[in-house]
Amino acid sequence: MSWVQQLTNNHSLRVCINTGNALLAQLDPASHQPTGISVKLAQALCKAHGVQLDMRVVGTAKAAVQAIANKEADIGFFAIDPERAKDIHFSHAYLHIDACYLVRADSSIKDLEDVDQAEHRIVVGAGSAYDLFLSRHILHADLVRASSTPEVMAVFRTGAYEVAAGLQHAMNAELQQDPQLRMVLPPFMAIAQAMGCHPSHSQEVKQGLNAFISAQLRQNTIADQIEQLGLTGVRPANA
Repeated sequence: MSWVQQLTNNHSLRVCINTGNALLAQLDPASHQPTGISVKLAQALCKAHGVQLDMRVVGTAKAAVQAIANKEADIGFFAIDPERAKDIHFSHAYLHIDACYLVRADSSIKDLEDVDQAEHRIVVGAGSAYDLFLSRHILHADLVRASSTPEVMAVFRTGAYEVAAGLQHAMNAELQQDPQLRMVLPPFMAIAQAMGCHPSHSQEVKQGLNAFISAQLRQNTIADQIEQLGLTGVRPANA
């Protein structure tokens, strides 16, 4: 029995796909089916091992973590974070995503050191990787949590907050639409993305995930996807 077959339920692999991070997965507007880098990886894994793909689509990282923790899915795609390690065993990283701050053009904030001040409020997506990271590293500013990553900019504008935090690619799109905004560079973090399974699975399963990711990186599958999608602030991990 292969390591993938150890995971499967009735010959299908339940893969959690989080559409909350549109860089990795989104619903096709025509077919309403998920597509994106994580979907391509899930399809490649199932094809290589001759198992059926059963996609379990969720809209937030928190829901994806819960799906694995509750064993409602076999594997998923996650940002690596120590806060999640009790519920998720992470593979090696397959790519990195830069996260940046966005401020209004007339803001006094010029660089990263200016952000963490008592008078500033940073809008983040609740339970996102950058929320977890900033919760550990921001000492003086307040974190304001939007219900999900896609809601960050709406909350930022509605509440007239000082800073919005998010993925650089999405922030670039906001800049193109609104010249009254400005990005604070360099990125405040690079988010390592990995595949993950429940920690109770065997070492063979965990090693299998690593071997699959390494193979995909060597074959430039992930780099090709990033290029085809025209993603900025996203780069493949080292093979």
